[in-house]
Amino acid sequence: MLSRRQSEWHHVVFPRRKMNLLKYLLGVFIFVLTAFCGMVSNAIPPLIINIPVVYRSVSFNGFVNLIIIIFWAISIYKSIRLYFNIVKNPKSWIANNLAYMIDTLKLYDEENFESIKNDKVVREKRIVRVIRIQYRETSKHVVVRILRDGDRFTKEATKLGENLEAALGLELDSTNKTVDYAEYVFLKHKDERIDLNSTVTNVNDSDEIKITGNISYELHKVPHSLIVGGTGSGKSFFILGKIVNYLKLTPQADLRIIDPKKADLSLLRFVTGFENKVATDANQICRILRETVELMERRYTEYFNDISAFGKTYRDFNLPIVIVIFDEFSAFMHSVDKKIAKEALDYVFTLVMKGRQAGVMIEILMQRPSADDLPTNIRAQMGFKAGLGAMDSIGYNMIFDTKNVEYKTVTEKGGGYIQLDGKHTSPVYFETPYIDKDFDFIAEIEKLMIQRAN
Repeated sequence: MLSRRQSEWHHVVFPRRKMNLLKYLLGVFIFVLTAFCGMVSNAIPPLIINIPVVYRSVSFNGFVNLIIIIFWAISIYKSIRLYFNIVKNPKSWIANNLAYMIDTLKLYDEENFESIKNDKVVREKRIVRVIRIQYRETSKHVVVRILRDGDRFTKEATKLGENLEAALGLELDSTNKTVDYAEYVFLKHKDERIDLNSTVTNVNDSDEIKITGNISYELHKVPHSLIVGGTGSGKSFFILGKIVNYLKLTPQADLRIIDPKKADLSLLRFVTGFENKVATDANQICRILRETVELMERRYTEYFNDISAFGKTYRDFNLPIVIVIFDEFSAFMHSVDKKIAKEALDYVFTLVMKGRQAGVMIEILMQRPSADDLPTNIRAQMGFKAGLGAMDSIGYNMIFDTKNVEYKTVTEKGGGYIQLDGKHTSPVYFETPYIDKDFDFIAEIEKLMIQRAN
């Protein structure tokens, strides 16, 4: 539990204030203690006991001196330890590391000054300007703000992500830039990659889906998804895992699958309950999209047709969420004539703009980001955006509509960046839920569909 003081904003002081007075007091204390122990040792009279039986005498002065030396050593040890605890207080480790970064990167300006000492002109450099940094802690994060004051550090403020990660030894979770500052949010504890079996919150009436240990979302609050990832990125396993999650919801989600390349998702047409809900050719795809739009319109007519529906959503009427999973969207747009492409795109636009309240969602999957295939007015409505695998900044900017964000090179299969509406102000690195290589998706989906039928 953090104290109120820890959670407040603190300024990084550079150059660090020297603890000369404290060091002087420590030296004085050690000197006085040593002198005191010496005086006590000299002041103790001889402690001799005669033992008549053996006609010998035993002196205890050595034993007393040993006790005094032990007392002296313990006191010195504790005083030195107290000194270092004050100088390197654990609460100030962030400030210490940030000050070290300022020093090593020379994020300060110096000017030459002249002064006269002992009738001689002395030239010396003095720090006249320092980059201004603030920080604060929460239970899960360390937040660092680089203030943008219009000086040369204004541009530097947006480029310090990797340096801050290295200086603090923490994983960068998200960034945010305003006119006044650049903000970096770090995870105190590394985000945990979770197992597929723990991705659904097993609570009645909950539609929360967990993505990682720290990232989760509620479907009714984060409608529509855009997932981009090339071959080997883990996109296929990710969407299959999401399908399993959707079928575990209560009430169970009503899924419609579109797979124009006739890849793995198209095989769901052989699973009981998916008859007439899997489309592979252009006419079937337009039919499924049209039927989904019609279902959405019926829900509005039946459930949202008077004042009593004000402020309500599909959840208030216990309606199952309807999710269209449109795989290989770019491939479809390039493989059909313009008339069919326009018809499909119109249906997609209608679902994206009107589907949330009625509980009708769409997930669009693409191998490569393309603004030509997926217009901005559709992309902007996607509450869930993810880019998997290695991608250049142009691709990330198309997915997330962001600029000036530092992206790490993705090397882990299933790794990438994600941004959820209401959760993130900028993309954050994540790793998709772990799925055992022997996991049988078809068998699991078949089992869940049979449970619904019963």
